[in-house]
This record gives sequence, structure tokens and C-alpha cells, in this order.
Amino acid sequence: MNSAVKHQADEALKNAYELCFMPLIKYCRVRMGDAAVSADDCVQEAFLVYYNKLLSGEEFQNPRAFLYRTTDNFLKQAIEQYTRTRNRTVPLEDAENLSAAPLPFDTSDLDYDKLAAVLIDSLSQEEQTLYRLKYIERRPLSEIADLLGISPTATAKRTSRLRSQIKDKLTDTIQSHRKGGI
Repeated sequence: MNSAVKHQADEALKNAYELCFMPLIKYCRVRMGDAAVSADDCVQEAFLVYYNKLLSGEEFQNPRAFLYRTTDNFLKQAIEQYTRTRNRTVPLEDAENLSAAPLPFDTSDLDYDKLAAVLIDSLSQEEQTLYRLKYIERRPLSEIADLLGISPTATAKRTSRLRSQIKDKLTDTIQSHRKGGI
């Protein structure tokens, strides 16, 4: 890659970021409503597309318009994904017929390693991959970002959300156990 092209792309990205990042975040959060947790990812992905196009030699008359249009495309995908996952709820009258799978160990001896394994198994495949890379293989965020094809910032946010999700699941399960559930 030509170092002059890279330098020019870096400068254009820096300028666009300073000009558009916060307005794009606000735009996404307003448009996304309940799905706003994905706002940062949408904006980061749009900047990644913009930067890759700059590196390939494309020139933009109006980078702001390109970033808004690209962010809007990612935003629509995120809202569709959120809607699909939100619509997986079970009506209350059907809830009695469904029961959680029994835990594969005796809850009278609460073993946190076994409990963690069960909770990790309840994660999606993408979340399990992120968990393995970050907490088992202990890879740095920049390496994980390269492997997953996302920015280090998006990787950090996803890791933080994953950690919170596991913590919440673990806390709920332990509280349920202490109340006589499970």
C-alpha cells in the first residue's frame, strides 16, 4: 500500500470522525429506540467502510453524506436483528408448557465452575467465540478485533456487554438458587 494514500486516508478519516462521530451516534440512538445498544457498532462499522474505501483510493465529495447513508444501512440491519430477537418471546399462557433444561449438576453443591460452564453454553455462538478469545485464550482486544473483522472499540464494547450479560445471568441463577429455585 502506498504510504501517501494511507496518510491521506488517515487524515480524511480523522477529519470525518471529528466532524461526524457524535452527530451520528445521536442520530442512531434517536432512530433505534430500544435497540440503541447497537448505535456505537453501527457508527463504527460505517467509519470502517469509509476508511477501507479511502484506502482503496476512492474520493468523496461529501464524506458526511456517505457516512450518514452507510450508518443508516447498518442501523436498519441492527433494528431488524433486534426486532427478530425481541419477537422470540413466549406468550404467558404457553409459558407453563415450557421449562428450562435441568442443570447438569446437583445444586446443593453450588460449584461456580460448573455453573459458569452452563451459563457460557447458554450464550450464542458469537458470544462464546468472543468469550473464548478474551477470557480463555486471553488475547488482546486488537487481535480479537482483527480476527472478528471489527474495530477495537467495537470489540471492547461487545466484551463489556458480554461480561455484564454473564454477570447478570450468574447473579440471577445464584439468587434463584438461594430462594429455593432451580
